[in-house]
Order: sequence, then structure tokens, then C-alpha cells
Amino acid sequence: MQSRLSSVAFGSSPFENILQLSSAAVIVFEHSFYIFDKSRHLQDQQKSVPSFHVALEQYIASPHAAAVREAVRAAVQVYEEAVTTAIHAYEEAMRTSPAWKRKLPFGRFNRKATDAFERSQQEKKSQAKEVLIKMILEITLNHRLPRS
Repeated sequence: MQSRLSSVAFGSSPFENILQLSSAAVIVFEHSFYIFDKSRHLQDQQKSVPSFHVALEQYIASPHAAAVREAVRAAVQVYEEAVTTAIHAYEEAMRTSPAWKRKLPFGRFNRKATDAFERSQQEKKSQAKEVLIKMILEITLNHRLPRS
């Protein structure tokens, strides 16, 4: 089963793999509950395959698996670009201190200006993370397996 699960995700980074597996797991678990509930109502006493295995096989065979992989890859790329941009902007600002900052009379004002800039960069990273989470949620909900 581990090899089947690992076939669901093969991203370019561990972070991307985690997001792909998380999305796939939500889709597979949701569908396995549906299969379990459906088989319970059939009251068929035959030996049945656990609903999770059935749902996993259906997910892997469906076009949803590839679509989720590609959508998560794109979302992670957008997130990583946003974070990288924020990091580069911060590093550049710290490397080349602005002229207005050098003219500040006291170190306390200089520190406050630096703190404000750091907060704005953290806010940009937080916004990027929020967008990523919303995108992953949307991807997961849009690629649910159909009821049969």
C-alpha cells in the first residue's frame, strides 16, 4: 500500500510531495467513506476489500490524480515565487540601506523602520501561505471522485 500511496505524489520538493499526498488523502478518504456507506447498505455478506483500498485504486486510475498533481505543482510554484520575491526584497533592503534610513538621528528610529519593513515582508509571506492553503483546498474539493 505504501508504494501505491507514494505513486500519488512525486513533486520536485518534499513540501510539494506533502501537499500532493494531503490532497490525495482527503479525496481518497472522502470517497472511501462513501464506498463504505454504500457497501454497508447493500448488506452483502461477501468478503469485501476495505473501502480505502478500493477508493485509492479508483483515485489512482482516475484523471483526478494527474490533475491534482499538476494543480498542486502550480500552486506550490506560485507560493515559492512569492516567498522568494519577499526574501530577495528583504535581503536587498538589508544590504543597501536606504538613504532616508541613514539620515535618521537615533538608532531607535532606524530600528523601528527596519522592524516595520520586516513586518511587511512577514505579512507578504503570510499572505502567500494563505493563498496557497486556499488553492490547495479548492484543488481538493474540485477533484473529488464521482459517486457511482
